[in-house]
Amino acid sequence: MNKSNQVYVFNAHQAGFASAVFSTYKQAEGWIQRNYLSGILTEYPLNQSCYDWAKLQGHFKERSAIDRSPIFIAKFISAYQKNWHFLHGQRLQSIDG
Repeated sequence: MNKSNQVYVFNAHQAGFASAVFSTYKQAEGWIQRNYLSGILTEYPLNQSCYDWAKLQGHFKERSAIDRSPIFIAKFISAYQKNWHFLHGQRLQSIDG
């Protein structure tokens, strides 16, 4: 994603809603560390849905009418969106390094 067209959204473990949104990864990471938080920080496109972003990037292709349904689009998130897991303020190492 283009650095000026993204935001970082923090969801605490077992939370139904996000608790914070940041314009940079560094701001988000600092807040998480200062407060010893556990959860997931995810990079989201700004002014664009995850569904549309994934289609434009070539990460998702519609294969059936279900793929265009409102419920599908509303719940869509792409595995290609960057995300980081934190436990008590410390970033956990990702599987791929």
